[in-house]
Amino acid sequence: MGIRWRLTLWITGSLVATLVAIFFIQSFALRQTLMADLDDDLSRNVDQVSALLLIRGLSEPGPVQDVVDRYSVGGLASGFVVLVRDPKGDLIASTEGVDADAFALSGAEIDSVLGGDVLSRNVDISGGEEVRVRTTGITLGEGVLGIVQVGESTDLISRTLDRLRALFIGLGAAAVVAALAIAYWLSRRALRPIENVAAVAARIEASDLTERIGARREPAEVQKLSDTFDAMLARLDRAFQQQQNFVLDVAHELRTPLTALRGNIDVLLMSAALEPETRSQLERMSAEAARLIRLSTNLLYLALADAGHELDRRPVDLDVVCLEVYRLMRDLRPGVKLSLGNEDQVTVTGDRDLLKQLILNLVENGLKYTPAGGRVALSLYGEPSRARIVVEDTGRGLSPEDLPHIFERFYRAENDAGRRRSGGAGIGLALVNWIVRAHGGEIVVDSELGKGSRFIVFLPMASLESAPAETECGVR
Repeated sequence: MGIRWRLTLWITGSLVATLVAIFFIQSFALRQTLMADLDDDLSRNVDQVSALLLIRGLSEPGPVQDVVDRYSVGGLASGFVVLVRDPKGDLIASTEGVDADAFALSGAEIDSVLGGDVLSRNVDISGGEEVRVRTTGITLGEGVLGIVQVGESTDLISRTLDRLRALFIGLGAAAVVAALAIAYWLSRRALRPIENVAAVAARIEASDLTERIGARREPAEVQKLSDTFDAMLARLDRAFQQQQNFVLDVAHELRTPLTALRGNIDVLLMSAALEPETRSQLERMSAEAARLIRLSTNLLYLALADAGHELDRRPVDLDVVCLEVYRLMRDLRPGVKLSLGNEDQVTVTGDRDLLKQLILNLVENGLKYTPAGGRVALSLYGEPSRARIVVEDTGRGLSPEDLPHIFERFYRAENDAGRRRSGGAGIGLALVNWIVRAHGGEIVVDSELGKGSRFIVFLPMASLESAPAETECGVR
């Protein structure tokens, strides 16, 4: 769950908890207040009934009943009851229709009242109604002549609390909905600067570190985060520019002496007086120099890609390029046969040097990982709207775990022993992928471990108007 929704739920949950606490506290306080008012009212009524009973006397039940009937007109219908008992707790008179047994006193309660205490309690009567009863003694001088009980229904208190509960539920539900909306809006507003930081971070790539957050007048914490992030990007940008310049310089500086070295070795190989062992050593040196030249070329092109190099787009005859690659690479590994398969005359628009490097890298990759006695085939097909280049080998193949990563820079698949394959820097296929994407094409890999791999490159076909007539590659 995102921070925005977490903040929203925390704020809303806090509001709900606060409202519930307020409701229970308010309900309890209101009930206690209403009960206290009811007890005060019952106390006044008890005093008045006791005074009338003292005037009329308690010796005869008739006058006592008259006082009770006069004081409790309507009985429970009016929510008011009166009961008079003798000092032993026996009933003398009561409001008509009242179940006197529900108001009966225990021995301890009788002793407490006779001792001068005033009792207040709630009594449940038939029908589920609750009555608040106040019990006290009728005293004359030092003696207790009887016991009077005056009760009043708590229905008014219950209805008041029910209305309060209904009001709270209605207002509380509306408050929760409003709190959700307000909390979501507030959390969204509060997190918007952080989302801007995340958006800038998502747009940043290794080849473009010019993006900056540039926060102004944001909250202190967000401003500090933005400034720190911008400073980090500036440092990364400087470091990356230095790296690009270093790679470009190294690639340029290496190619010149390596080319001269290979040229000198090839001149030496032209001598017919060389000993067989010497010739073999020179040939290996020439092959290694060629490999270093290809590696430095890959590094140079990768650095150009990172620097946003613009392609030199011109019509290119891929069949001619394939022939050049074939002639250049057929003797790279004498133990592996490189052949030209199907070869259509195909013209695309692109950078000729980069397209040649693309095919070179794919062929070199196949030759490198194909054991002696295997074969590598290079084919070119012309389709209605695109060119299809296929490089197929009978080498080691790739596992399903390695396939998603082979175009990542410096990634090398593991061999059967679980170790990284040697013989490569892991940049050839990364460069292939960039060249294909830069030309608006697509590359597909079909590989099975132990049976070989097939790389298929699709490139958009050039328009007929821009295609020059070049010599078709006739080698099969």
